[in-house]
Amino acid sequence: MKNISGSLIHSVLFKNKTQEEINNTLSSIEYIIKDYNKGNLIFSVDQATKYIGIILKGSIEVQKNLASGKIISILHKKKGDLFGEGSVFSKTNTYPCNIFAKTRSTILLIHKKNMLTLLSNDPSLLANFLSSFANRVLLLNLKTELLSYSSIQQKIAFSLLYLMDEYRCDHSILLPYSKKTWSEHLNVSRPSLFRELKALCEQEIIHIQDRTITILNKDHLVNLLYNQ
Repeated sequence: MKNISGSLIHSVLFKNKTQEEINNTLSSIEYIIKDYNKGNLIFSVDQATKYIGIILKGSIEVQKNLASGKIISILHKKKGDLFGEGSVFSKTNTYPCNIFAKTRSTILLIHKKNMLTLLSNDPSLLANFLSSFANRVLLLNLKTELLSYSSIQQKIAFSLLYLMDEYRCDHSILLPYSKKTWSEHLNVSRPSLFRELKALCEQEIIHIQDRTITILNKDHLVNLLYNQ
């Protein structure tokens, strides 16, 4: 239990809770802890919506299969994040997306009825849950807008402008993930991303040093979104 509470202290659900408080909370319900190797399926589109997951270790990826046969990466989640909560509390009977372990991961699974018990008994947990859910909706809206852009440079521009706003940066951004993960987030191939980044560097729109990206011409990035 101590190791679990030590991981959950970083969870959005248990924000501002002590390890002792987390231990007391978990002792009131049943839960499951499962380990997944990289690439293992955690929830599938044909699986009944019964459990909400909390990442104790590792990271996960949510993928959507389109009618065209194309598979797109919707979002990634890391240690402490919740997943599956939207599906469990919706009218749907199965999960709408496949959820995979992006790295070797340990997941805490809480049944819907037990989660309802926790949220009913603790207003602070309910507030944390609703905040997490609202942020998830915001991220999905941003992802939808991102996927609406046709060119890779537009997707890069949207992503950089969002990061500038998110981290309140005027010029330089420290990319919060690897370029490989960034390409997956943009739903483009890594060679294509590198090619377009190189083109933007040659045009002196941006400058890249490792994971630090300096915006040299913000107006050009804005124009990419609205003038194409």
